[in-house]
Amino acid sequence: MRSERAEMSRHRRSPLDDDDLLSEILLRLPPQPYSLPRASLVCKRWRGLASDPGFCRCFRIHHHFTAQLWKRKTDCNGVASWGLGRTVALDELLSLNSESGYLISIIGYAEENNLVFLGTAEGVFMIQL
Repeated sequence: MRSERAEMSRHRRSPLDDDDLLSEILLRLPPQPYSLPRASLVCKRWRGLASDPGFCRCFRIHHHFTAQLWKRKTDCNGVASWGLGRTVALDELLSLNSESGYLISIIGYAEENNLVFLGTAEGVFMIQL
């Protein structure tokens, strides 16, 4: 009886041995720039999942694609700091082909006109906020 238990526990798989389940867990990491790189340091298997282009596309879709626009603020003592000015839900604003992988970069910002210029695989978008 005891040897059967030892044999069963040796062959028992952890829930994290299932790649589909692990992908679902990684998908729920916060959408911070450091989340996936940190998770990919756990082991080669996690690195493979976190760097897979299909998984990365699902991660961006799951968390919606937003741009955070920061602005410099000065308090009454003259101390300057950065504060979040506005968050723009880009996936609701732009119609992008999902095959492009949603690779978007902010290429310019005209603060006086409230314009943001975004570069994508499909072209350049100008957004007036």
